[in-house]
Amino acid sequence: MRFVLLTLLAVCCSCLAAAPAAPTGFDLSADVSETDLAAGETIRRGNARLVDGTTSLTADEIRYAYRTQVARARGNVVFQRDGRRLLADELVYRRADQSFEVSQPRLGTDLVYLSGTRIHGTASEIIVEQAVATFGEPGPWTPTLRADRLLLRPDDRLQLTGGRVGLGRGPQLPLPSFPLPADRAFIRYATLAAGYRRTVGAFADVGLQFPVAPGLEAGGSLGLYTNRGLLAGPLATYASRTSSGAMQGSFQSGFIRDSGNRERDILDRPIGAERGFLEWRHRQREGENLTLTAQVVHWSDSEVLRDFRPDRFEGAQHPDSFLAATYIAPTFGLEAFARPNFNRTFLVQERLPELTATLLPQSLGSPALGLQQRGHASYVRLREADPRHRLPTLRSDRLDAYYGLSRTTVPASGFAFTPVAGVRHTRYGGISPATGPSSIQRTLTEVGFDAAVSAQATFPYRNEAWNVDGLRHRVTPRLSYRRIDRAGGNRTAPPAIDRRDFSTYLQPLGLGDSRAVDQLAPRDTLRLGVDNVLQTRDRTYGSRDLASLDLAADLRFDNPAGTRALSDLHLGLGLTPFDWLRFDLYQRLTTDRAELAELNTGLTLTNSEWWTLRVGTHFLRSRIEEYVVDAGYRLNEVYEGFTRLHYDTRQARFVERTFGIRQTLDRLWVLGYGVNFFEGRKREGSFGFVVQFERARF
Repeated sequence: MRFVLLTLLAVCCSCLAAAPAAPTGFDLSADVSETDLAAGETIRRGNARLVDGTTSLTADEIRYAYRTQVARARGNVVFQRDGRRLLADELVYRRADQSFEVSQPRLGTDLVYLSGTRIHGTASEIIVEQAVATFGEPGPWTPTLRADRLLLRPDDRLQLTGGRVGLGRGPQLPLPSFPLPADRAFIRYATLAAGYRRTVGAFADVGLQFPVAPGLEAGGSLGLYTNRGLLAGPLATYASRTSSGAMQGSFQSGFIRDSGNRERDILDRPIGAERGFLEWRHRQREGENLTLTAQVVHWSDSEVLRDFRPDRFEGAQHPDSFLAATYIAPTFGLEAFARPNFNRTFLVQERLPELTATLLPQSLGSPALGLQQRGHASYVRLREADPRHRLPTLRSDRLDAYYGLSRTTVPASGFAFTPVAGVRHTRYGGISPATGPSSIQRTLTEVGFDAAVSAQATFPYRNEAWNVDGLRHRVTPRLSYRRIDRAGGNRTAPPAIDRRDFSTYLQPLGLGDSRAVDQLAPRDTLRLGVDNVLQTRDRTYGSRDLASLDLAADLRFDNPAGTRALSDLHLGLGLTPFDWLRFDLYQRLTTDRAELAELNTGLTLTNSEWWTLRVGTHFLRSRIEEYVVDAGYRLNEVYEGFTRLHYDTRQARFVERTFGIRQTLDRLWVLGYGVNFFEGRKREGSFGFVVQFERARF
């Protein structure tokens, strides 16, 4: 949420800036008129009003000198220009250059309120004396900036003299005197968590960052855990923008000498006392083509985030580090990518590094020919080490290249047919002797096609209750075929480092699209699918989907070992009859026994003003059968209740039951109170509660 103090001060700047000659349309009126001949002023009292073009000034009293064209206003002063308003006790307006000077000013926008003893300046600079700015209406929890002197520079940065920042009238932290972007002059990152969990005991954790250098906000986190000790570490967030690009990033960490019962890690090894974590994320854009991305994550052990940052552990249970540089041109792309393993507790397919050149889809030869080409080539040094040291370390240097051609034709309206052909050559070297020969090569060819027929029908059906204004049914049968053959090379299998992960979904058919490069093999597959969508006119614009139904299955002519000729039938269903109601379903049925192999559903009901509810189910035969409920209910403008229920049918237990209340403070901060009950989670224990304080997110 970007702070708008810059916009607010720009209002003052626009009022102070030198303007052209005074506009026509001058008028001065009031209930009572007087003249002070000695001072050469005309006096207006009672509903006094001065209008000068687009400028309007009202006050209890206005004194205007025609010779100097200076107006002095006192009492309940309201100064307006171009729809902007400023309130003050006294104001001096100079008609000749359209400038003004204010004492005891009070002004603001929807998010920012600013006051001070005096505002003055030039067309390029604004100076506020004894400035007090609040992010939102003043209150005990409102971020508040105070400065003896606040200068808005021509480069739209703030220069503070005696600057301090804090919450309300609470303790103030000093701000540096170097220029700050207006949106970083306040507390933007503040968190507080406290509560109890069996494994760590009672705890309190606070984090705070504030500006320390141009484009840099830094601070730290400090947490006290009665069963474990003190967890501390630096935090930082940075951002900068130049004429050619921009960058942003963050760093967070925590370190502790753990004196509690640390138990064992995922490898069943004792966890040491010296524990910690650090995370660095960076994204940078240079020009229109180059992007740099980095993520470095290090955990001392597999459980450190689970113990001390459980909310973040839920979303990332496996640390992943990488560095990437990507250059995209109109016809090609280049990428340098590295994925080292900084966490030897986990199994990682390391890429040290990988260099890739991609030929983006484009025409080949004459446009009338209609040929499209695409391809990619890469070199990668792969490594995978077993963290349990039970299996040999896998290594290989792999050179891989693919080139494909396609041509799309439309023989009839609504029918598209695309034959495809391609070749992929892969060469391996540097293979460790324990896992096979030192070098392997393989060449595969691909032929096939993609075909689709699109048809639709409309129906003049109307239903005001369901907000239906006509119906359109669109159906698209799809047929794809790929035959992949070995054209040469060794039949010895390379070390399977880039291999197929566990997935129940249909995998890409194309030879050039598979990421499991080390397990590529001949295949002969036909994929059948049908996409359906039911739409109606949207009241605002275009159309909206009421329902969708997609089906797909593979027919394997080669029938590899361990597979059936006809794959499972995959079905996806989506229903959105109203904006506040959505139902999603994914289902997988075995075709030989007509058994339900997998079923995932989600029902979401939303009332944007008062409540939300989502009920989800997850079923995977012989593995998973569970129900999850997430609900929130707004009690009033300040309080909101929430709950999460997670029930495991196979184990006949509630994995998680969470109940809590969120409280909004000054419309800027959220204070959350939660109670957790767990079953089956040995490490977390069976009970916990937490109180969290953080900035509201919109």
